[in-house]
Amino acid sequence: MDIVNIDDPKEIVDLSHDYRMDRKFHLRFPILNWLTLKRSLSVLSFEGKRFPTMVPRDSAQRASAQAKLGAELDAKASSTREGPGELEPLASWIRGGGSDSQVGLLVQQVVGRLFSPAFVATQESWDAAKILVTAPRSNWLKSLWWLLTGKVRRAKLLLAGMVNGDLCAVNGIGIASHNIVKSLVQMRCLYSDPGTRGLLSPEEAVLRCLAAPVSLFRQPTSAGEVKGCPFSKNSLFVLAIGKASKSAGGRSLIFMDDSWSGCPAAQWLPAMLEGVWKRASTEPS
Repeated sequence: MDIVNIDDPKEIVDLSHDYRMDRKFHLRFPILNWLTLKRSLSVLSFEGKRFPTMVPRDSAQRASAQAKLGAELDAKASSTREGPGELEPLASWIRGGGSDSQVGLLVQQVVGRLFSPAFVATQESWDAAKILVTAPRSNWLKSLWWLLTGKVRRAKLLLAGMVNGDLCAVNGIGIASHNIVKSLVQMRCLYSDPGTRGLLSPEEAVLRCLAAPVSLFRQPTSAGEVKGCPFSKNSLFVLAIGKASKSAGGRSLIFMDDSWSGCPAAQWLPAMLEGVWKRASTEPS
């Protein structure tokens, strides 16, 4: 085992700008490092291609697709911020309508429509998304069983078939949607308190609700040291951005701002959450 866990915001920012920290993930030992990466890569890839969040830094195709998607989502942010009609189901849920279990389906619907106008989320598609997000972090026996029985592959086949095989879209409806759900659960909690609801602007509400992914993997391309601590090229760095983003100075980690791996939805997602808050606040209960 050679795993380095980092949860200090400044250290994560510094590492994100370190040219040696990458997602090439070429290693066979130590064995626990290999097993950890193998499990994640087996889930976060489809038909021999990695999900965009697992593609190396120097991939021109990744950079181009990331920039293209970011520009497309940025163009939608302004209108989304005003709370258009398609956000009404989420606004209704924020007001208290519907069960806790419904929000995942509603989020997947909104995200899926960004990639395919004909997308229709179903309970089956949301169940598939829950399999994808759970598989890399479930216990080893469950992960092995799901892989051997093809449960993970069937989940990816279902989701990919709904978005014409676009892996950016599969990542959105299968992985990223869960972080949006966390944000909306927090927003519903804030909205349920009339006093808090009346004091918060949409922007302030969003800042209090945004949720980052739990962690990111990085592997150095060469040996080196960080703050006097040496590491080998086989070290596996686990950047705990979920925890770090809640600390002072950690806000930028939610979307990995100013990083080569920055999230394409960094403008659209806060705009969408603002739109939901506005619509929930102005529409009658």
